Amino acid sequence: MSFHNGGLGRFLKFARSKSGFTQEQLAERLNVSTSLIAKFETNRLIPKSDTARHLDAVFDSGDTFQESAAEARAFSGDSVWIRPWLEYEQYATMVRSFQPTVVPGLLQTEEYARAILRDAGTRVPDLEETVASRIARAGILRRDEEPCRLFAVVDEAVLRRPVGGPKVMSGQLHAIVQACALPNVSVAVVPASVGAYPGLNGPLALATVDGRNVAFLDDPLDGRVVEDPDRVAALEEVWESIREYALPAQPSLELIMEAAESWS
Repeated sequence: MSFHNGGLGRFLKFARSKSGFTQEQLAERLNVSTSLIAKFETNRLIPKSDTARHLDAVFDSGDTFQESAAEARAFSGDSVWIRPWLEYEQYATMVRSFQPTVVPGLLQTEEYARAILRDAGTRVPDLEETVASRIARAGILRRDEEPCRLFAVVDEAVLRRPVGGPKVMSGQLHAIVQACALPNVSVAVVPASVGAYPGLNGPLALATVDGRNVAFLDDPLDGRVVEDPDRVAALEEVWESIREYALPAQPSLELIMEAAESWS
Protein backbone atom coordinates (compact mmCIF):
# COMPACT_ATOMS: atom_id res chain seq x y z
CA MET A 1 0.00 0.00 0.00
CA SER A 2 1.36 3.44 -0.87
CA PHE A 3 0.12 7.02 -0.90
CA HIS A 4 1.17 10.33 -2.28
CA ASN A 5 1.62 13.19 0.13
CA GLY A 6 -2.10 13.95 0.64
CA GLY A 7 -3.06 10.34 1.27
CA LEU A 8 -0.17 9.77 3.66
CA GLY A 9 -1.44 12.38 6.09
CA ARG A 10 -4.96 10.93 6.06
CA PHE A 11 -3.64 7.40 6.56
CA LEU A 12 -1.54 8.47 9.55
CA LYS A 13 -4.54 10.14 11.16
CA PHE A 14 -6.64 7.02 10.53
CA ALA A 15 -3.97 4.70 11.97
CA ARG A 16 -3.52 6.90 15.03
CA SER A 17 -7.26 7.13 15.72
CA LYS A 18 -7.76 3.39 15.22
CA SER A 19 -4.99 2.67 17.72
CA GLY A 20 -6.51 5.05 20.27
CA PHE A 21 -3.60 7.49 20.35
CA THR A 22 -3.95 11.23 20.72
CA GLN A 23 -1.48 13.37 18.81
CA GLU A 24 0.28 14.04 22.11
CA GLN A 25 0.59 10.32 22.93
CA LEU A 26 1.93 9.46 19.47
CA ALA A 27 4.39 12.33 19.68
CA GLU A 28 5.64 10.96 23.00
CA ARG A 29 6.07 7.48 21.54
CA LEU A 30 8.12 8.89 18.67
CA ASN A 31 9.99 11.39 20.86
CA VAL A 32 8.92 14.31 18.66
CA SER A 33 6.75 17.38 19.20
CA THR A 34 2.96 17.30 18.98
CA SER A 35 3.10 20.06 16.38
CA LEU A 36 5.21 17.79 14.16
CA ILE A 37 2.52 15.09 14.25
CA ALA A 38 -0.05 17.73 13.32
CA LYS A 39 2.08 18.81 10.36
CA PHE A 40 2.36 15.20 9.18
CA GLU A 41 -1.41 14.72 9.35
CA THR A 42 -2.15 17.95 7.49
CA ASN A 43 0.51 17.20 4.85
CA ARG A 44 2.64 20.22 5.69
CA LEU A 45 5.62 17.92 6.29
CA ILE A 46 6.63 14.42 5.17
CA PRO A 47 8.10 12.09 7.83
CA LYS A 48 11.83 11.56 7.41
CA SER A 49 13.01 7.99 6.88
CA ASP A 50 13.83 7.29 10.55
CA THR A 51 10.51 8.74 11.71
CA ALA A 52 8.63 6.70 9.09
CA ARG A 53 10.41 3.58 10.34
CA HIS A 54 9.31 4.37 13.91
CA LEU A 55 5.73 4.87 12.71
CA ASP A 56 5.78 1.43 11.10
CA ALA A 57 7.05 -0.02 14.37
CA VAL A 58 4.38 1.74 16.46
CA PHE A 59 1.51 0.68 14.19
CA ASP A 60 3.00 -2.70 13.18
CA SER A 61 2.49 -1.70 9.55
CA GLY A 62 5.45 -3.40 7.89
CA ASP A 63 7.14 -0.91 5.54
CA THR A 64 3.97 1.03 4.69
CA PHE A 65 4.96 4.40 6.18
CA GLN A 66 8.56 4.09 4.97
CA GLU A 67 7.51 3.35 1.37
CA SER A 68 4.76 5.97 1.39
CA ALA A 69 7.02 8.68 2.80
CA ALA A 70 9.67 7.93 0.16
CA GLU A 71 7.05 8.09 -2.59
CA ALA A 72 5.54 11.31 -1.23
CA ARG A 73 9.03 12.81 -1.09
CA ALA A 74 9.57 11.87 -4.72
CA PHE A 75 6.66 14.13 -5.68
CA SER A 76 6.81 16.97 -3.18
CA GLY A 77 10.04 18.63 -4.26
CA ASP A 78 9.36 18.69 -7.97
CA SER A 79 7.58 21.20 -10.14
CA VAL A 80 3.98 20.49 -11.07
CA TRP A 81 4.78 19.83 -14.74
CA ILE A 82 6.99 16.81 -14.02
CA ARG A 83 4.60 15.02 -11.65
CA PRO A 84 2.59 13.20 -14.36
CA TRP A 85 5.87 11.69 -15.60
CA LEU A 86 6.90 10.71 -12.05
CA GLU A 87 3.59 8.87 -11.73
CA TYR A 88 4.48 6.73 -14.74
CA GLU A 89 8.10 6.34 -13.69
CA GLN A 90 7.18 5.01 -10.24
CA TYR A 91 5.21 2.13 -11.75
CA ALA A 92 7.34 1.49 -14.84
CA THR A 93 8.72 -1.96 -15.58
CA MET A 94 11.22 -0.42 -18.01
CA VAL A 95 12.65 3.05 -18.58
CA ARG A 96 14.69 4.00 -21.65
CA SER A 97 16.53 7.28 -21.29
CA PHE A 98 18.79 9.43 -23.42
CA GLN A 99 20.72 12.42 -22.10
CA PRO A 100 23.15 14.45 -24.22
CA THR A 101 24.30 16.86 -21.49
CA VAL A 102 23.75 15.50 -17.95
CA VAL A 103 23.58 12.20 -16.09
CA PRO A 104 20.03 10.74 -16.19
CA GLY A 105 18.08 11.60 -13.04
CA LEU A 106 17.69 7.96 -11.97
CA LEU A 107 21.49 7.61 -11.81
CA GLN A 108 22.44 10.93 -10.21
CA THR A 109 24.25 11.10 -6.88
CA GLU A 110 23.09 13.58 -4.26
CA GLU A 111 26.12 15.84 -4.85
CA TYR A 112 25.71 15.82 -8.63
CA ALA A 113 21.96 16.46 -8.40
CA ARG A 114 22.53 19.38 -6.04
CA ALA A 115 25.10 20.92 -8.41
CA ILE A 116 22.79 20.55 -11.41
CA LEU A 117 19.77 21.99 -9.63
CA ARG A 118 21.77 24.81 -8.05
CA ASP A 119 23.92 25.90 -10.99
CA ALA A 120 21.93 25.09 -14.14
CA GLY A 121 19.16 27.61 -13.57
CA THR A 122 16.54 24.95 -12.81
CA ARG A 123 13.44 26.42 -11.21
CA VAL A 124 12.65 24.39 -8.11
CA PRO A 125 10.52 25.33 -5.07
CA ASP A 126 13.08 24.01 -2.55
CA LEU A 127 16.59 22.85 -3.45
CA GLU A 128 17.17 20.28 -0.72
CA GLU A 129 13.66 18.85 -0.99
CA THR A 130 14.08 18.50 -4.76
CA VAL A 131 17.48 16.82 -4.34
CA ALA A 132 15.95 14.35 -1.88
CA SER A 133 13.05 13.61 -4.20
CA ARG A 134 15.36 13.03 -7.15
CA ILE A 135 17.45 10.53 -5.16
CA ALA A 136 14.30 8.79 -3.89
CA ARG A 137 13.17 8.17 -7.47
CA ALA A 138 16.02 5.71 -7.98
CA GLY A 139 14.30 3.34 -5.56
CA ILE A 140 12.44 1.84 -8.53
CA LEU A 141 15.72 0.26 -9.63
CA ARG A 142 16.13 -1.62 -6.35
CA ARG A 143 12.57 -2.46 -5.31
CA ASP A 144 12.01 -6.00 -4.06
CA GLU A 145 9.28 -6.94 -6.52
CA GLU A 146 10.04 -6.52 -10.22
CA PRO A 147 12.72 -3.81 -10.13
CA CYS A 148 12.52 -1.42 -13.06
CA ARG A 149 14.78 -2.16 -16.04
CA LEU A 150 16.82 0.90 -17.02
CA PHE A 151 18.46 1.32 -20.41
CA ALA A 152 20.31 4.65 -20.43
CA VAL A 153 22.29 6.21 -23.27
CA VAL A 154 24.45 9.27 -22.65
CA ASP A 155 26.73 11.37 -24.81
CA GLU A 156 30.41 11.21 -23.86
CA ALA A 157 30.19 14.93 -23.10
CA VAL A 158 28.22 13.96 -19.96
CA LEU A 159 31.31 12.17 -18.64
CA ARG A 160 33.63 15.10 -19.38
CA ARG A 161 31.61 18.11 -18.15
CA PRO A 162 32.87 19.17 -14.66
CA VAL A 163 29.50 19.43 -12.92
CA GLY A 164 30.22 20.27 -9.29
CA GLY A 165 33.97 19.82 -9.74
CA PRO A 166 36.34 16.83 -10.00
CA LYS A 167 35.35 15.19 -6.69
CA VAL A 168 31.65 15.27 -7.54
CA MET A 169 32.31 13.92 -11.03
CA SER A 170 34.53 11.12 -9.76
CA GLY A 171 31.86 10.07 -7.27
CA GLN A 172 29.12 10.32 -9.88
CA LEU A 173 30.86 8.23 -12.51
CA HIS A 174 31.90 5.58 -9.99
CA ALA A 175 28.23 5.46 -8.90
CA ILE A 176 27.21 4.76 -12.50
CA VAL A 177 29.72 1.91 -12.67
CA GLN A 178 28.25 0.48 -9.45
CA ALA A 179 24.71 0.83 -10.81
CA CYS A 180 25.71 -1.09 -13.93
CA ALA A 181 26.56 -4.04 -11.69
CA LEU A 182 22.83 -4.43 -11.12
CA PRO A 183 21.31 -6.95 -13.56
CA ASN A 184 18.55 -4.51 -14.50
CA VAL A 185 20.70 -1.46 -15.28
CA SER A 186 22.78 -0.78 -18.40
CA VAL A 187 24.39 2.44 -19.59
CA ALA A 188 25.74 3.00 -23.11
CA VAL A 189 27.87 5.92 -24.26
CA VAL A 190 27.82 7.71 -27.62
CA PRO A 191 31.53 8.49 -28.14
CA ALA A 192 32.79 11.97 -28.89
CA SER A 193 34.06 10.77 -32.26
CA VAL A 194 30.48 10.53 -33.54
CA GLY A 195 29.45 13.54 -35.54
CA ALA A 196 25.86 14.64 -35.97
CA TYR A 197 23.31 12.08 -34.78
CA PRO A 198 19.61 12.15 -33.74
CA GLY A 199 20.50 12.72 -30.07
CA LEU A 200 21.54 16.28 -30.81
CA ASN A 201 17.84 17.15 -30.90
CA GLY A 202 17.66 16.81 -27.13
CA PRO A 203 16.92 14.43 -24.23
CA LEU A 204 14.04 12.01 -24.12
CA ALA A 205 12.75 9.21 -21.93
CA LEU A 206 10.33 6.33 -22.46
CA ALA A 207 8.55 4.38 -19.74
CA THR A 208 6.74 1.06 -20.10
CA VAL A 209 3.76 0.94 -17.73
CA ASP A 210 1.06 -1.73 -17.75
CA GLY A 211 2.18 -2.95 -21.16
CA ARG A 212 2.07 0.44 -22.90
CA ASN A 213 4.71 3.07 -23.52
CA VAL A 214 4.67 6.78 -22.68
CA ALA A 215 7.37 9.37 -23.31
CA PHE A 216 8.75 12.46 -21.65
CA LEU A 217 10.38 15.42 -23.39
CA ASP A 218 12.31 18.04 -21.42
CA ASP A 219 13.16 21.62 -22.34
CA PRO A 220 14.56 24.73 -20.60
CA LEU A 221 11.14 25.88 -19.42
CA ASP A 222 9.33 22.68 -18.47
CA GLY A 223 8.62 19.23 -19.83
CA ARG A 224 5.70 17.28 -21.16
CA VAL A 225 4.40 13.73 -21.15
CA VAL A 226 3.57 12.26 -24.57
CA GLU A 227 0.85 9.60 -24.52
CA ASP A 228 -0.41 9.55 -28.12
CA PRO A 229 0.58 6.10 -29.46
CA ASP A 230 1.76 7.38 -32.86
CA ARG A 231 3.94 10.09 -31.33
CA VAL A 232 5.33 7.68 -28.74
CA ALA A 233 6.15 5.19 -31.51
CA ALA A 234 8.00 7.94 -33.37
CA LEU A 235 10.01 8.75 -30.24
CA GLU A 236 10.82 5.06 -29.78
CA GLU A 237 12.31 5.09 -33.27
CA VAL A 238 14.40 8.11 -32.32
CA TRP A 239 15.65 6.36 -29.17
CA GLU A 240 16.54 3.22 -31.10
CA SER A 241 18.38 5.24 -33.72
CA ILE A 242 20.36 7.01 -30.98
CA ARG A 243 21.29 3.67 -29.43
CA GLU A 244 22.78 2.55 -32.75
CA TYR A 245 25.45 5.24 -32.37
CA ALA A 246 26.36 4.13 -28.83
CA LEU A 247 29.19 1.80 -27.91
CA PRO A 248 28.33 -1.76 -26.78
CA ALA A 249 27.93 -2.41 -23.05
CA GLN A 250 31.50 -3.38 -22.12
CA PRO A 251 33.32 -0.66 -24.11
CA SER A 252 30.83 1.85 -22.67
CA LEU A 253 31.58 0.68 -19.14
CA GLU A 254 35.31 0.89 -19.79
CA LEU A 255 34.92 4.45 -21.10
CA ILE A 256 32.93 5.45 -18.01
CA MET A 257 35.59 3.90 -15.74
CA GLU A 258 38.37 5.70 -17.62
CA ALA A 259 36.51 8.99 -17.29
CA ALA A 260 35.93 8.35 -13.56
CA GLU A 261 39.66 7.82 -13.02
CA SER A 262 40.46 10.99 -14.97
CA TRP A 263 38.51 12.99 -12.36
CA SER A 264 40.30 11.38 -9.38
